[in-house]
Amino acid sequence: MFKAPEMRAADYTCLLCGSRLELKLENLVVGDNTGSCPMCAEPFCIIITTEEMYQLIKIERQSGTFVEQ
Repeated sequence: MFKAPEMRAADYTCLLCGSRLELKLENLVVGDNTGSCPMCAEPFCIIITTEEMYQLIKIERQSGTFVEQ
């Protein structure tokens, strides 16, 4: 059975133009994360739940890109 790869914080893309939003796990919070697309300046709002944050941290640790502070 096909399983989609797990998504990292850097994988979020703009719904309008498709470019990456350049998000970093260190800057994300549980709840509303707002900003604007670096390519087209379209505003975005990403709502992250506690469970999703745990998953993002787990994936970042597995990929070796997460540095705990």
